Amino acid sequence: MMFRAIERSCCFASVLLAFLVALALLRPVSAAGPEQAAKRGDDSVGQPTNLVVQPEALTLIGPRARQQILVTGTYADSSQRDLTAIADVAVENSDIAQCAADGYLIPKANGTTNLIVHAGGITVKAPLEVKDFEKPQPVSFRRDVIAAMNVGGCNAGACHGTPSGKNGFKLSLRGFDPAADYTQLTRDVLGRRADRIEPETSLLLQKALGKVPHEGGTRYPATSLPAQLMRDWLTEGLHDDLANLPDLNKITVLPGSRVLTQPAQVQQLAVLAQFADGTVRDVTRLTVFSSSDPAVAEVSSTGQVEFRQAGEVAILCRYLQQLQAVRLTYLQPRPGFTWPNPPEANYIDRHVFAKLKMLSIAPSELCNDADFLRRAYLDVAGILPTAEEITKFLANPASDKRARLVDELLERPEYADFWTLKWSDVFRSNRKTIQAKGVHVFQHWLRGHVADNAGFDVVCRDLLTASGSTFTNPPANYFRIAKDPQNLAETTAQLFFGIRMQCAKCHNHPFERWTQDDYYSTAAFFARVRAKPDGMQPATTNGPGAELIYLDRAGEVQQLRTKKEMPPKFLGGAVAVVPPGGDRRQALADWVTAPDNPFFARATVNRIWYHLNGKGIVDPVDDFRDSNPSANDDLLDALAKDFVAHNFDVKYLIKTIMTSRTYQLSAQTNEFNKDDNKYFSHAMTKLLTAEQLLDAICTVTEVPEKFPGMPAGTRAVQLPDGAPDHPFLKTFGQPARELACECERESDSNLGQALQLINGATVNEKMRSGSNRISRLLAAKKTDDEMLLELTLATVSRPPTEKESQLFHSHLAKASDKRKAWEDVQWTLINLKEFLFRH
Repeated sequence: MMFRAIERSCCFASVLLAFLVALALLRPVSAAGPEQAAKRGDDSVGQPTNLVVQPEALTLIGPRARQQILVTGTYADSSQRDLTAIADVAVENSDIAQCAADGYLIPKANGTTNLIVHAGGITVKAPLEVKDFEKPQPVSFRRDVIAAMNVGGCNAGACHGTPSGKNGFKLSLRGFDPAADYTQLTRDVLGRRADRIEPETSLLLQKALGKVPHEGGTRYPATSLPAQLMRDWLTEGLHDDLANLPDLNKITVLPGSRVLTQPAQVQQLAVLAQFADGTVRDVTRLTVFSSSDPAVAEVSSTGQVEFRQAGEVAILCRYLQQLQAVRLTYLQPRPGFTWPNPPEANYIDRHVFAKLKMLSIAPSELCNDADFLRRAYLDVAGILPTAEEITKFLANPASDKRARLVDELLERPEYADFWTLKWSDVFRSNRKTIQAKGVHVFQHWLRGHVADNAGFDVVCRDLLTASGSTFTNPPANYFRIAKDPQNLAETTAQLFFGIRMQCAKCHNHPFERWTQDDYYSTAAFFARVRAKPDGMQPATTNGPGAELIYLDRAGEVQQLRTKKEMPPKFLGGAVAVVPPGGDRRQALADWVTAPDNPFFARATVNRIWYHLNGKGIVDPVDDFRDSNPSANDDLLDALAKDFVAHNFDVKYLIKTIMTSRTYQLSAQTNEFNKDDNKYFSHAMTKLLTAEQLLDAICTVTEVPEKFPGMPAGTRAVQLPDGAPDHPFLKTFGQPARELACECERESDSNLGQALQLINGATVNEKMRSGSNRISRLLAAKKTDDEMLLELTLATVSRPPTEKESQLFHSHLAKASDKRKAWEDVQWTLINLKEFLFRH
């Protein structure tokens, strides 16, 4: 009965709430005056010291002109708030123009007047002029209709913009080919999609408004600007634009980048398009907006950004083929927060802590020595410290012992093994493409560079300019792995620029400024690279032989759409100057490794930061774009500048990062950073890589793994490629090396991994081996305390806690088979998160 009573009362409350909402919606709405503005947003308005209206020139030219205005309040503390939606805005002469509540201006007649803005007790006037209202202004197919379809998503990749279209209707992706789109809309299926005689019955309009069944549903409201323009274009007779239509040069987004502080939680954007004839037009309602992180902030179709939580986002604004991103930051002071003022070890901490302080995020405390030791061994060398090394380090009272440890680890051969593995993954060294011998010689060459600490610019230059036999000149395998100019352009951009250019192969990049011309101009650097069988090292019964990489005297790359031959051009820069008979790749390598290159150093330090901290400053690490902002611009710039100043010295960079307080923070979070997974306020935990984990299990059990065709004692990180079909390594995400992407290495845990650890052959066989660590300790007649200490140190890199000692000793005391009891203890330690994760 009680549950039924609760159910009835909840039902009644829901009905009452619905009635009150309906009553509020039915209440008449009058023009907002100063009093209403205060009621709508008293807290948000506050007491500004000044009001600013943007854009500065409010001139509406023609009957179709529109203008999104912005009202910004400036306050005594120099902060700014967007007051567009809560200010009282009116046109002094309402016969000339009208202004909606959201600050959207619409012309009504020629003339001059003032826009009157009132907020927070301040009133300002902005001159407003309407011109050429009486002149006809036909809807532009290429500027208006295409843009309207962009806003509706009609030509998006998930809709009619797919290569095959949807339900027989195909559009170019995001309006990339307006001429083809015009033919589709006006000629296909006998013109049923666009009806000149009865415009309102056109499928183009009916489906977009949801008036007839449409798989994509309603795309925009009937009263929206895209709907109005589509309707008017149909009514005017489906005209295409004249051939001399001025090009779109650029778009500008107002107010630009901005920092908002609570209660300023909303920001209206305005988008202005500038054309080749010098005209400027507001295109806010014809712009496609997207947020880099909707969990932090969402953006409406009209350009209003509303933050859900403190943080940063990039709002990507796209009008036709022009893109512009603006960075917005929302600060939300937290009750009880005080900056702990932690000491700074170097410039990394200065930049990280400045960002954390701004966002009211307190960093964690320093990790303890045991955690740092284990973290450093895993990150630098991919191995666990031995029990003896742990004991020695923990007992060392020196204040600089952490820095000394980093120096020692960087000189160990395991460092070269581990970082060779990392680079081999993204360089795609595998026997399917470069054969078993190619894999071995490539690994040997790369490891030599890592061990000798050759500048990373040297590694890059050797790869980009290599020629000769793939067996005798290992970096030449770069051109055996990626064979054609397009693949080489994509690989080079992703590896050394941190840019994913694949999208620009078929059309301009949808989320970045790179165009098809940029794509094929980059590919042109490799247009004359050729490969042929190496007669000196031919194929044998063991497999194909080597290839000779050489330069042809001719060869060009054509742009896919225009069929134009593209010159070799630096990405975002000038056309390369290459002497007759010269190697275009040499010019590319010179540009890439130049100190002022805008991409190479930033992409490289970001990748190394990712391997040491578990997350890139730009994440994913090879996806640099305006719509994927970095977590800390100042930090990334400082690291890149320092890297260049030290001649691309990787060891120097690793030591600089690892000796920072930021790297040494604990993984234990506090009240103010528990939700942070972006700004490096605490150490990130991550599952050990497949090779790390297998080697760690071999180390703690003292039973090495046997790999077919490899010498005894070979560790997993020393394997030249991932070809051996090893079930444990594959289950834990060892990559096939088919992608030039860190993403190919899986890091998420899954059921298969749990089964491998709980009952897999790899773990069980090592636990039961008669020559493992447990067997050695039992044969040496070690005491239970001595055995438990060594097992715990070797596995989780610390002594056992008092509680652990009690539990394990209790289990040992009850066991009839002491050997099996110790296997239980070691199995338990191996399955602890402390062992499985880097922390």
